[in-house]
Amino acid sequence: MHPFGLPPILASTMTTRHLILGFDGADLELIRELGAETLPHLHAQMRAGAFAALRSAMPPATLPNWTTFLTGGDPGQHGVFDFAERRDYGVHFVGGTRRAMPTLWSRLDRLGMRCASIGFPATWPPEELGQGYFISGWDSPVAFEADASYVWPPDLHSEIERRFGILRFDEFDQFRADARGWHAALGDNLVRRIEARCALACWLLDRKEWDFFAFYFGESDTAAHHLWSLHDPNSPRRPAQVDPAEGKALAAVYRALDAALGKLLAHAGGSGVELTLVSDHGSGGASDKVLYLNRWLQEAGFLHFREATSLPLVQGLKHAALSYLPPRWRERIFRFRDRALANRLESMSRFGAIDMAQSEVFSDELNYFPALHLNLRGRESLGRVAPEERWTIAARLREACGRLRDPWTGKAVVRALHTRESLFVGEHIERAPDFLLELELDAGYSYNLMPSASAPRGTGAWRKLGPEEYLGRKGRSLPGSHRPRGLFLASGPSVAPVGEIDAAIADASATLLARAGIALPEDLSGRVLWEALRETTSAEALALPAAEQRRARSEGDPARLEERLRLLGYMD
Repeated sequence: MHPFGLPPILASTMTTRHLILGFDGADLELIRELGAETLPHLHAQMRAGAFAALRSAMPPATLPNWTTFLTGGDPGQHGVFDFAERRDYGVHFVGGTRRAMPTLWSRLDRLGMRCASIGFPATWPPEELGQGYFISGWDSPVAFEADASYVWPPDLHSEIERRFGILRFDEFDQFRADARGWHAALGDNLVRRIEARCALACWLLDRKEWDFFAFYFGESDTAAHHLWSLHDPNSPRRPAQVDPAEGKALAAVYRALDAALGKLLAHAGGSGVELTLVSDHGSGGASDKVLYLNRWLQEAGFLHFREATSLPLVQGLKHAALSYLPPRWRERIFRFRDRALANRLESMSRFGAIDMAQSEVFSDELNYFPALHLNLRGRESLGRVAPEERWTIAARLREACGRLRDPWTGKAVVRALHTRESLFVGEHIERAPDFLLELELDAGYSYNLMPSASAPRGTGAWRKLGPEEYLGRKGRSLPGSHRPRGLFLASGPSVAPVGEIDAAIADASATLLARAGIALPEDLSGRVLWEALRETTSAEALALPAAEQRRARSEGDPARLEERLRLLGYMD
């Protein structure tokens, strides 16, 4: 019996059966704003198929969401929540090495299908596919370039390097984005990078007849983080003077991605290709307001700081390493002795100022991951909260969240406080923080979370950025931030022209398999988007109704089961 319950499907005569593109941070609302005249290929595929403002897994961060798409599993199942894990009061950089599920490509490879996975984050080390190619993407905050350990099969690395040069993740050094002229050059640099990545994809497409070819573009995310306030005339972080070319740079990056989509579709086989396009999260603008979560926790009585620490020295070392060392040296130091120095510096930077023996709750203060940890007795070495007090603390936290107000507008800041059990399922939810904060937007812009240790002397829980901080750099607050809804787009022979639907990121994985006539593995967390598919799609795959029946029974929803079976043609 095959892992998916069905024998492999015979390869077609076209170049590629399924083309899967990852556009990191691509945002449906921005695509609508730019319109069909600017983005003709995206809008044409939207008209021809189905699309959604795709719901990210919480939080809308890069690593957990791409891993959810690539595996089809919930973060609690695959175990990847961020670049790093907290163990006691230490931070350990782990990336994709902690992934507890194989990717879909590995499973499909075992069925004899030819698969390629190129460049997706948190996929190092590469899976050793028998019929295909696997090139790992970046998996750490300072990743610079891919050496031979990132490429399978190994001899593919030297071929790529001879033809295209070294595979780099960040040629533009985002830690130096505050340098003069950096933003002025970024748009053109990203467009050139997209064109080079597209050429690599075309070259790889030509090397085999592919069943599944998945390729990642990260430029939409980089552009949104750095160029949003230059694009958006209403941004509170817009500089006083914006060069017109800089104001058009974000649109130019999306235009280049649109052109790449058109070229790759044509190269893969045109209208006969099954297209899946996914982003891990959406993008939007950031406010000029900063919230320091640990200072707020101190004011609310949950946390205490030490009187004096060596933290300024630690912060200075970290800043110097990120700002002044060349990227290659930065990455070497990061990986030195299995990341021991990086782990130590990051641990002290996040938690070194906190008096843990006197604190009940603390935060990493990550802008893209607003999380809170209990200082739990028996789990943390200086734990203060007894396990039976956990829900009492949760109730106090909810009350404190309800009292947290924007000091300039008086409006509520926290939309919801989620426990990890309410968000995730699976055997690895203990890797997640105890609580996740879902924050409101400030007139359409996201609040900035920054480390309390970096706050100017005398600062409380809040402050406003100065104009010299508006454009920021990596490692500090950026003018563009993540949003919980990104982009899903499906078109091709199996997809009906239904327009906009509702979908979550794991649904994109389940639907991809259903479109190929492959029965769903039991451990997939998403649903098949039957409402987007033609009624004949996969109707011959008799294992699918059985899988759907098991899923519907577990959800306790007979009506949903009946609807799905009717769509499959098994009920009148």
